[in-house]
Parts: sequence; structure tokens; C-alpha cells
Amino acid sequence: MRLSRRQLFSAAGVTVWGLATGTNVPAVAAPARTWSGEVEVAEWERYYLGLDGGAHQQALGALGIAYRDGVRADEQYLRVPVADVRRAALEFGDHAAADVLRDRFGLDSPSMLGRGLKVVLGEDGLEQRYLDDPALQLRYIGYRPRFADRVLPLHPAVRKALA
Repeated sequence: MRLSRRQLFSAAGVTVWGLATGTNVPAVAAPARTWSGEVEVAEWERYYLGLDGGAHQQALGALGIAYRDGVRADEQYLRVPVADVRRAALEFGDHAAADVLRDRFGLDSPSMLGRGLKVVLGEDGLEQRYLDDPALQLRYIGYRPRFADRVLPLHPAVRKALA
């Protein structure tokens, strides 16, 4: 596929007008993060621990996503715009939304899943293992009732990364 000069310059963040007039335009501008695409609800809810004080359920309700069991979405294959997932993290404090975006966009922010697992299980570095290991997920479920009233606030660095 061949690109026109305009497309190449646009991709590099340089305007033809700036080059023609000799104004001080950087040769390559840093690309702005675009919050585009969609996230499958099942992927989003993989990161859900229940330590966000009901923020996940508030976000589901605000987005019109049914959750008849009071915890997780009914339609796991539903696709949600990334902008709505970002809103769930910033506006409601949904930890799972923050973590799925952290993973999707490679954000430099702490893992809320990791922080929650540290509180409940007392170990660091369990995030990836938790996502892949049903035995660890069951272990978490066994310890979870003791922490039912615990609410972890969304870390300020997470908010900054999503802003």
C-alpha cells in the first residue's frame, strides 16, 4: 500500500504548511494516545476482584449492561467501546476497567489487580498467574469473604495514566 506525502506527514505529525512556511515544526511529533477500539466484557471482567466498592456494577449500570446476578455482566461476549471502559475507570473507579486498559495500551501504572491480590493473598506479582490459573482464582475466592468490606481506592498514578 502506498501512502501520499500528506498521509506520511500526517502520520509523522508534520504539517505541509509548517514545512512550506519555514515555521519551527518538530520533524516527528509524539503520537497522541487514541482511545479507540472495543473491549469484550469477558476480557474486562477477567480483572475484576470486587475490591472497588461496587464501582464495577455502577459502571455496568451506567453503560446499560445488564448484570442480573448483581456482580458480573450477563452478556460476556458484548463488545464495549474503549472510551466507555475508560469512563468506567475514571468516573466510577472501576479497577477492572483500569487494568484492562493498562494491559491493552501498555500504560505505565500500577496494577489494581496486583494490589488487590497483595491485600487478600499477601503476595506480590500474582497478576499474570491469577489471569491464567483457575486454582489461584479459587484460592482467591476462598479468602475473599474476609475482605468483603475492604475497598481499595483507585491509585492516583492509574488516574494519571488514563487521563
